[in-house]
Amino acid sequence: MSKAIVFLVCMVAGTADLTAQAPGFGNIKDPKTVLISAVPQQFVGTWLWTTGRQYCGPDIIDSYGNNVDKTAGRPFCQWPAEEIIKRMNGRGRAWMQFTRGDDAISPKYSCVAGGLGTALTEGGYLRTFEKRADAFVMHFEQSNWWRWIWMDGRQHPPPTDVSYTGHAIGWLDGKTLVVETTNLTWDPDGYDDHSHIARSHMAKFTERHTMKDNDNMELSITVDDPMFLKEPVTFVGNLRRTTQQHPGVWDCDPQVALKELYETYKNPYPDDTLPERLLKSLEE
Repeated sequence: MSKAIVFLVCMVAGTADLTAQAPGFGNIKDPKTVLISAVPQQFVGTWLWTTGRQYCGPDIIDSYGNNVDKTAGRPFCQWPAEEIIKRMNGRGRAWMQFTRGDDAISPKYSCVAGGLGTALTEGGYLRTFEKRADAFVMHFEQSNWWRWIWMDGRQHPPPTDVSYTGHAIGWLDGKTLVVETTNLTWDPDGYDDHSHIARSHMAKFTERHTMKDNDNMELSITVDDPMFLKEPVTFVGNLRRTTQQHPGVWDCDPQVALKELYETYKNPYPDDTLPERLLKSLEE
């Protein structure tokens, strides 16, 4: 056997060993594995989140310094904020106290894409579901974000490998499509970009998509976040099939977004010169 062939064999063997040692990066099969072809065709299509925004509770304050509640007529919260706050630990409550009314912490004013909690529960924006060879793909109009849900049996990568939208794997539980997302970065917007209830890098999202009929789907979302929550929180909403066409674009101008914020923002910090500096840069 030539040296070149021996070297090639060693390289292949080494790669196989590495894959076995790091299953998060390989297509390692486990009991959750389901062929993508087995996912019911009913899931494929374009959908709208139809669960409306709701009462935020007295602990949520907007950038104008107002309580976002029923009396103000501003039901901004996408998630049931009161229920989440009930499950918070001391660290979570401390964060809420620190950020009361400080809308400037939201990445959306720099045109950063909405986090996972926002995208899953954002009303008025389309999402399409497609089946690919090894993944179920969701395309969100919110931020024009493509999300790959791997369904080939691979595991999550190690916790050192993180991203803003995390790593998602999926499988079938009976007729329910289950999606598990981990490996997230810390997000000050957390559950939605109105309440700013923080969600940490330790969070795990578990979604359960269940068809109620051909045109209606129930979506149950459970978040387990030991950094901020004493126990998991679950939110159940609905998706409705639509014939609307996905635009495939997301228009956001950071200068316009910042101008909108800092011309109306009630700055809680007298020594914060950020608004003046940003508005001056926009005028130059």
